[in-house]
Amino acid sequence: MCKCSFVRVAWLAACLALASTQEYEVNQPTGDVVFNSVRSADVALIFDKSEIVVNPGEPLYLDCGARGDVRSCIWETEGGEIYQVQDVYENVYTGLTKPENTNGNECGIVVNSATMEHHGHWTCKVFVVGNSLVGKKNVIVTVKPTSPVLEIDDRRSLTVNGNSETPVQCSVAAARPAVTIRWFLGNRDVTVSAATEETPADRGGIYKSLSVLRRSFEPADNGKVLMCSISHKTLLAPENATVPLNVIFKPAEQPLTTFYQISPGSDYEVRFNFSANPPPIRQEWRFGESFDNPAKIVAIPSVDGRYTTGLEELGTGMYTAKLLITDFMEDDANMEYVLIVENDMGETPYKVRLSMNEAPAETLSGGAVAGIVIVLLIIIVALCAATYARYRQMFCFASRAESKAHIQDPERNETDNGTANDAIKASTDQVNGKTDSRVANGNGNLEQTHVDEVNNEKKNTDV
Repeated sequence: MCKCSFVRVAWLAACLALASTQEYEVNQPTGDVVFNSVRSADVALIFDKSEIVVNPGEPLYLDCGARGDVRSCIWETEGGEIYQVQDVYENVYTGLTKPENTNGNECGIVVNSATMEHHGHWTCKVFVVGNSLVGKKNVIVTVKPTSPVLEIDDRRSLTVNGNSETPVQCSVAAARPAVTIRWFLGNRDVTVSAATEETPADRGGIYKSLSVLRRSFEPADNGKVLMCSISHKTLLAPENATVPLNVIFKPAEQPLTTFYQISPGSDYEVRFNFSANPPPIRQEWRFGESFDNPAKIVAIPSVDGRYTTGLEELGTGMYTAKLLITDFMEDDANMEYVLIVENDMGETPYKVRLSMNEAPAETLSGGAVAGIVIVLLIIIVALCAATYARYRQMFCFASRAESKAHIQDPERNETDNGTANDAIKASTDQVNGKTDSRVANGNGNLEQTHVDEVNNEKKNTDV
């Protein structure tokens, strides 16, 4: 009875040990157990689960191998088609061939020209003794993206208000896999201000992409080109959708401007640049003893005595207001000038001064001053470190000078060597019982010393 129970327990333990050497997964739809790999050192699956992206017409390399005794292997498509690897190697299937390298790729196959039917999951099954090893990977057969579209009302230009956030959308209706979308304003990459959403267009892995750029455009952006650029595995170069910007803003503000080195008696023309979009509807020069109380107003364009005014358009919202003063006098330099420019978005005053003096020397910016201070600090630290190192070096040399054994000049190498040899000889003589020896004193000179003789013979102390 006991013997029978022992046999049953041993048999059960053996079964559990065999089961523990296998790694498996449960097929959720069917509930079947599928063995993926074997933990034994004799059998192991060689398989890369990374997805493959391939263009139509390109070869599709499906690698699969195993270490150990392989009985057979097959490939199965997502649609349920099964390909016996041995039949592939014997050219049974059209369009499927054996790979050039089968080392570690004993069950690999090559699809000579990928088509849309090859898109989806592929499963490699390797049959070994009493088990099967399974590897799955996703194959994406690309679909060329549709052209990018900027979703704006007017394709000729995009009109936005300056310094206010404006959303701009760019979409790609279909692509497999999804495209990569980038945004450019002129030559500057502004993708950081955009968010892209990808949504499945069908169950075949085709995606629709929508990117929204949210950005505040400045007056300086007026006339620049905004570009939505897409890249994809099927494209040799990025495909772009562009639109020029029409930024609406009132005349852009500027700080006080001073014109220097005006010669008395000359005909001097003030040329002041400003930007405005839409174009100005009113512009005039005002001047007097102060900015707030002008004594004279001269419209642009006009001729008023010694003053001639005009306006030059430079393009993309840039203008130059001109004021020609005939026979410039000191009184003209004592006045304060204001250029008033107004458009449909608002009015801006520009303050101007005219001077016969030399232009002041340019002052250093805060960054430049900080840089100079840092350099000076580095120099001071370096000098302190050098001084400290020299002090330590002198201290070390002084200590060496006090030592009886120190290094001599190179020209005295011969003397030093001889002195050292004499010292060694003297030591040897002392050990041998000699009483005279020559040693180097603290000044490096040789001096005679006397050492009591020590007899190795035992003295007779008997009376």
